[in-house]
Amino acid sequence: MLRSAHRWLLAAVCALLLSVLLVAAVTAQAGIIHVVQPGDTVGKLAWRYGVRSMEIVVANNLANPNRIYAGQKLLIPVSSTVGTWLSAEAAGSAACPCEALVIANPAPGVTVTSPFTVTGLAAASAPSLVVAVLDGSAQEIGRAYGFAKVGSGSYAPFAIPVTFTVPANSQPGRIQVWSMSPRDGAIEHLNSVAVQVQGLELDPLLSQLDAVATGRGSAALSSLMADPFQLVVYGSRGLELPVSQAEVMRQFQRNALGAGAPRLDFSVDARALLGDRVVLDPAVVHVVYSTGWGPEQRDDAFLLISEVDGQAQLTGMVYVPEALIDYR
Repeated sequence: MLRSAHRWLLAAVCALLLSVLLVAAVTAQAGIIHVVQPGDTVGKLAWRYGVRSMEIVVANNLANPNRIYAGQKLLIPVSSTVGTWLSAEAAGSAACPCEALVIANPAPGVTVTSPFTVTGLAAASAPSLVVAVLDGSAQEIGRAYGFAKVGSGSYAPFAIPVTFTVPANSQPGRIQVWSMSPRDGAIEHLNSVAVQVQGLELDPLLSQLDAVATGRGSAALSSLMADPFQLVVYGSRGLELPVSQAEVMRQFQRNALGAGAPRLDFSVDARALLGDRVVLDPAVVHVVYSTGWGPEQRDDAFLLISEVDGQAQLTGMVYVPEALIDYR
C-alpha cells in the first residue's frame, strides 16, 4: 500500500513538473488567437494548427478541455517560426480554420511597391504556391513561384518575393496566392487580399510638364528632369550623349523657352510616330510629342519619360529640327 502511495505521489509530481515545463515552453512560443466556432474542439484545433492538445489546454489554463464555447478566444501556441509570419492580430481576423492559405503580409489596404515579399501560412497539403499581382483592371502585372516550408504540423509558413511591372499611376490592386496540384498544375486553393499598387505617377508628371511648357518656366522644368539628361538630335548619328541639367537649360533657353513656344500634344501616339527611326532605352515608359520649338517655332521634340526609383521622371529628349521632320 505504501509503495502504491509512493508511486501515485511520484506520478503526480512528474505530471506537475511536466505541466510547469509545458507552460514555460508555451509562454516562450509565439501564438495566434483563435476565436472558437460552433463545432470546434480542442482536438480539432490541435490538428488544424499542428500542435498538441495538451499545449492548448496549458496555454489557456482550461480546467475542462471538453468545455469550450463559441466566441471564446484561445491562444494557439504555434512554433516561433510560424509566429514570425503570422501575428496574433492577423490570425484573429484572417486565420479561418477552413482556409488552406492565409496571407499575413501584405495586410488589406496597404500600398505595395515592387519588389516586395508575400508571407503567410499554407496547409501542409498545399506546399507549391504561386503569387500574382493584379492591377486595377484585374490584369496580372507580376508573378512569382515558391514553396511553403516543410513542417510537422498541418500548416507551414511561406515567404515569396515578387516583382511587378509598375503601372503608370497608383491604383487599387489585389494580391493572389494559390496552390497548384502536383498532378496537373491546376489551382487547388486560392486566397487574395486587396491592396494599393504604387504607380509611377505619370499623370501628375504630364500635368506638370504641360504647365511648364505653357509657362516657359526653366526653374520648374529643371525640377522635373533627371541629371544627367539624355539629349538626342534626330537624324544625327552618334549624338546621344548625356549632358548636365545646366547645359540642357541653356539649350532650352536658346531654342525653346526663350524664343520658342512649345506645346505638348497628348493626342498623338509618340512611339508610333517615331516608329523604328529611334531606338529607345528599355527604361523609357512613355514618350510625349511636342511642337513649337526653336526660334521659328517649327521644330518638334519627343520627351522621354523613364522609371527612376519607382517614379516617372523626364530623362531625355529627341530634338527634331524642322528640316529633318520626315514622319508627319
